[in-house]
Amino acid sequence: MPRALSNLTGMVLCALGLSLIACHHSSDTELETLDYAKSTISLDGPATVRITGGNQIAVEGPATNHDKFQHDVYFTATLWDAGGNTVGTATGKLEDWPAGHRGLYKLAGTVKSANWARVTVVVSNVKEHVRGQAED
Repeated sequence: MPRALSNLTGMVLCALGLSLIACHHSSDTELETLDYAKSTISLDGPATVRITGGNQIAVEGPATNHDKFQHDVYFTATLWDAGGNTVGTATGKLEDWPAGHRGLYKLAGTVKSANWARVTVVVSNVKEHVRGQAED
């Protein structure tokens, strides 16, 4: 009888251990690649740029998280002069941005010249629910 109890205990512990491994593995497979997560974020209109003082700038624009996951989404704006040279950059993020929500990114940075011709904004990084990206 004690041997039977010992075998039963061993089988229960083994089954418990295997289920924990399976659960951990399945959650890893649900994580997205960085490229896929970036592709689910849309920039929904033109960015606006304003000088906030001296060479400091603020860049704002609308975006939507079309993914099924909440993410921390990082944006980078680049300001260009008429000759195609970089004259400023701004960065920022939407933190804990819920799935399916539209938001307004607000970036801060600096500019070398007040005479920029255009601004481009990209999703530079995505964290939370992304393989290889640490949680904040």
